[in-house]
Amino acid sequence: MENGKRFFYGSIARPLLYEEVINRLLEAINSGHIKPGEQFPTDREIAEQWKISRNVLREAFHILSERGIITSVQGKGRFLKRVPDKEMRNESITKVLERSSLLEIFEVRKVLELYALELASEKASAQDIETLRVYYQKLSKRFKKTGKTTGEFELHMGYARLSGNYFLEQMLSLTLKRILEFMSSTFDDVLRWHGTEEVIEDTIRQHGLILQYIKEGKGREAQALMAEHFKRTVERVESL
Repeated sequence: MENGKRFFYGSIARPLLYEEVINRLLEAINSGHIKPGEQFPTDREIAEQWKISRNVLREAFHILSERGIITSVQGKGRFLKRVPDKEMRNESITKVLERSSLLEIFEVRKVLELYALELASEKASAQDIETLRVYYQKLSKRFKKTGKTTGEFELHMGYARLSGNYFLEQMLSLTLKRILEFMSSTFDDVLRWHGTEEVIEDTIRQHGLILQYIKEGKGREAQALMAEHFKRTVERVESL
């Protein structure tokens, strides 16, 4: 740890914005100056040595925490997240950590959405289902025209709204936001894969059936198809 801490000592030539501090922290992680499970120097130590604002440093740590790289323990400090041995690969430690976090988020998403489909199949009105179906039809045409699945998450939010549970909808919104952040940066390959003709056609087919199952009150069938929908994406994330 003492050797690793040396990275955090020595001033930086000019004041850094939090984005630059993030890059500096990622450099410390990926170069092995701090290892999974190890504690970072205190905010005061890093801020004084790098001659930066503690508020800027905290913002950088906060963002890395949201990305699942940093954990904070009340009264003890900040630590680099531990990684299960099975997740270790010949790639940067930050990508390994972010993949692990993204897969955890998908586990939460699966719980939320499958329950939303159960409630939607029981409670959604015919008018609400038809409204979502009209949006689905417009979105399907856009998918085929643009070769992108941009807007698909709004369909998933539509299922949550059909559940009639406001808090479930809010929790899913936060979950989908986190997933999109990961896919727009570290795992942008997943977004490109979602734009392939085969995936687009399959996505359109699955959502059409899910809506039909909700309309017919077939919650279990809708859940099974959504689970299949998730599995395909999760396997893609795991393969990257």
